[in-house]
Amino acid sequence: MLVVMLLFSFSVSLNAQTNDHSKEEYKLIIFSELCYDQFFGNAEVSSDCISDTISRTISILMVAFAIMNQLPQIHKIWKSQSIQGISFNAYYTELYLLSFITAYNLYKQTKFILYGENAIVGLEYSIVLSLFIFYDKNLNFHQWLFKAVFFILINTPLYIGLGPQWIFDMTIYINMSLLFMARFLQIRLNCQNRNTGQLSLLTQLQNSAGSIARLFTLFNDNADFSYMIYVLEDNIMGSILLMQIIKTWRAERTKNKKNHDISEQSTCEDIKYDQI
Repeated sequence: MLVVMLLFSFSVSLNAQTNDHSKEEYKLIIFSELCYDQFFGNAEVSSDCISDTISRTISILMVAFAIMNQLPQIHKIWKSQSIQGISFNAYYTELYLLSFITAYNLYKQTKFILYGENAIVGLEYSIVLSLFIFYDKNLNFHQWLFKAVFFILINTPLYIGLGPQWIFDMTIYINMSLLFMARFLQIRLNCQNRNTGQLSLLTQLQNSAGSIARLFTLFNDNADFSYMIYVLEDNIMGSILLMQIIKTWRAERTKNKKNHDISEQSTCEDIKYDQI
């Protein structure tokens, strides 16, 4: 699964370079030629140039820092040697989503900086799913391998141009369904366990911040309306997950504080008893 995502990412980068070269040239990465002349020349800087430059800067930063997205989650799993509270099916479903949204944007020839983080985060999701082999006693290697092979068979045609056109036209709607399913599975598991287990607060904070920023860049670039709806759905479902994680974090903090107070009280009583 990880190898396939690496190949997909390589294919995406090649396609992205081809698409970007065919469009407007940029100076210093973030400035279009017109905006560069306005910012560093004597001409008055227009509001369009300001918003376009900010939007492009945010998009580039999102793609660049996407590699940090799942690192807190991976580190937390490795440190605790546990995947308790993390839904394999949620991550697995969302991996399809990340792959499909990348294929959809390639098909639509969207600017790479408007979706590039999906390919990078997909690689990290593959690493998280690989950790289940070591830390999930209910998932054996044959089950994991079957899911990996099935993922390859479903996604490969989309990246080598064998998929029918109606698949690409329906991809964004399929992604909306996959997003709801993936987040619902994790939200439901959190409700059943009454905690969020090993889910990383830092990772979810990054997801929420990135989703909000991505929505801004899509509105500014007049991107596909369906893609905007998808990102809006991501914001809503992600906010629910974030609130669950914060609630668990506060509950654990309160519990630890109470245990600390009880321990201190017991220590004080022992000291008084010894003094008597």
